[in-house]
Amino acid sequence: MSALKLAAAGLSALVIGLIGLLGWWAGQPWLLPSLGPTIALQAASPELPASKPRHVLVGHAIGLAAGLVAVYVTGAYADPSVAGADALTLARVAAAALAVGLAMTGEVLAQASHPPAQATTLLVALGAVEPTIKGAASVVCGVLLVAAFGEAIRRLQARA
Repeated sequence: MSALKLAAAGLSALVIGLIGLLGWWAGQPWLLPSLGPTIALQAASPELPASKPRHVLVGHAIGLAAGLVAVYVTGAYADPSVAGADALTLARVAAAALAVGLAMTGEVLAQASHPPAQATTLLVALGAVEPTIKGAASVVCGVLLVAAFGEAIRRLQARA
């Protein structure tokens, strides 16, 4: 049993490293904090519905959309990033709360629960991902890569 968990850890590290290298090569920030929990879930718990590609893709898409809607509805897009300013504004707090509520509701309605996608939602709401086409495209690319590589690992782990 512990050999499988060690294999999951090694494979997860390999996927994160590969996404990071591809992003570095392309000059794009495709490596996002929310991809770590996603690949961990795919590798360590391949049998869970949340580990399947549909849940990964739809969950992160909903999370991204919810974050974007929230920053524009609350006006948080005009505030500095929480990480960059080392401060939390009321608009960012409102955006975070609204984004998580919207994302979780969307996942329930789409029947595509993927808890790591809430991190994507917060990355946008708190300003770590710019609410622009370029920012959204970086998230999409990272999620597509983790879904593809993670599915290969999920299938491999499910057979073990």
